Amino acid sequence: MVLYRKANLRELPQITKICTQAYQDYPLFHILSSEFKSKNQYIKFLASLERIYAKTFIKRKFCLVGVEEQQIISVAMLQTPSTKPAGILEYLINGGLSVFKYANLRLVKAFLDLIEQTEAARVKIVEPDWYLANLVVNPKVQGKHLGSDMLQSCVLPFVKKSRGKILTFNTNTEQNSKFYHKNDFIEFDHRILTWREQKLENWSFVMYL
Repeated sequence: MVLYRKANLRELPQITKICTQAYQDYPLFHILSSEFKSKNQYIKFLASLERIYAKTFIKRKFCLVGVEEQQIISVAMLQTPSTKPAGILEYLINGGLSVFKYANLRLVKAFLDLIEQTEAARVKIVEPDWYLANLVVNPKVQGKHLGSDMLQSCVLPFVKKSRGKILTFNTNTEQNSKFYHKNDFIEFDHRILTWREQKLENWSFVMYL
């Protein structure tokens, strides 16, 4: 049986590893891979990003995990309507300087600009919304409907208990798009983004709770 709860900082290494493995071929991140001298350098950069991101959400108390037999099998990170997205200062406090071991300032800034573009469609949702910043299943146990269970048994009840009325999310793969359609999300935007002459598809979803 999967136990769902908030993550703690002791679990940061495990969460970082899961997210890095899950996202290394994900279009939003993989589009950067050609900027690095080697795959190993790219993976280290990604791991650094994921560690900073996870630490930020854990400290904010909005990183949720699914645990089975004392192992984390799924991770979700949420942003509330009342909290601003993490800024440069908060990322620096949570270890942001580590990314510059693997990438220069120009690349990091360009990537942050790209992330903003992927979230731009949220302005269409005029009411205050919760944002699902991350939903990841440990690659070792994928294909067992654990993503849907995390969503239906943990994320949605958590948002509802917190009196949330709207949940938004965006993705960059058609497979994930089908997953959110299956879980009763409504697609409200689909656009093609460009990053250094590379194309990136972006789907945005909303669920009214």
